[in-house]
Amino acid sequence: MGNKDIHIDYSKDFDFNSKERFLTYLGDEKIIFVGYKKYDGPITMQFLPSGGIQSVFGYKLIVKVNNGFLEVNELIYNGKLMTSKEFIELKNDVSLVNQVLE
Repeated sequence: MGNKDIHIDYSKDFDFNSKERFLTYLGDEKIIFVGYKKYDGPITMQFLPSGGIQSVFGYKLIVKVNNGFLEVNELIYNGKLMTSKEFIELKNDVSLVNQVLE
C-alpha cells in the first residue's frame, strides 16, 4: 500500500487488484476508498457516468468506473474509518444513488 492517497480518475480503467487508497469527493466532502473489490452483482438499467453511485442496496456502495463497477466496503470519511453501511446510514439525509463522485 502506498503512503499517498491517489485521486481516482474515473475516465480510466480501474485496477480492481490494486491495494492503493483512492481519494474522491462527494461535492466538497473528501472520501478515501480503502477496502473495495470488483462488483459483479445486479445493477439497474439507468445510465450513469463513471464516478456515479449506482446503488446502496444491501448497504453496498456501488460506484460506476470506466471498466465496470466497484464495490466499496471500507472508506475514510471525516477522518474516520468506516464501513459502507456506516457511511450510508450516516448520509441517510442525502440520496447517494445517482450522485456523481469527482
